[in-house]
Amino acid sequence: MKRIILASILGALSLNAFAASPSYDFVKAGYVQADIEDAGDFEPSGFQIQGFKSLNENVYLTGRYGQLSEDESGVDIDLDYVSAGIGYRYGLTATTDFFGEVTYEYVDANLDAGSASAEADDNGFGVTAGIRSMLTEQFELRGAIRYIDIEEDETAFEIGADYFFTPQFSFGATYVIADDVDLLGVSARYTF
Repeated sequence: MKRIILASILGALSLNAFAASPSYDFVKAGYVQADIEDAGDFEPSGFQIQGFKSLNENVYLTGRYGQLSEDESGVDIDLDYVSAGIGYRYGLTATTDFFGEVTYEYVDANLDAGSASAEADDNGFGVTAGIRSMLTEQFELRGAIRYIDIEEDETAFEIGADYFFTPQFSFGATYVIADDVDLLGVSARYTF
């Protein structure tokens, strides 16, 4: 029995033996859909582009642009958002990082109801803390908590994973849970 337990532990450790730490040099693009609490069938969807660029071993830049829209009963709603900032990573193990980010946040919302239209924009800041881990060479798992203050403050929790077909190309999914809205996203990623 001791041999089976020891073999299982060594087998699990060997999965990480060749996996590297998560990369902070990549771009990804994908589809995002929002589920807004108490909004009925109103579920805006669209795209998001995100990038990371490391400046040195620990400091990196991050940026994100997204656009969601929905046409419901002749009312067209568009939401554009931008996030840009700086982050710091700390290697907890050879394959797992703790990271923190401080970001500038901008949101622009447009409503068009035929003869009537309205536009509103606002900006603020965000603070994020999380964990990224390469469970194997092909599989990255991440989780984060994000605080965003744009006119009102909001806390969101994010979980996500990427599967690497090659060291450069991966496909992933992300789920974000916030106070009044949940976001589901799928994306393709290129690591450089």
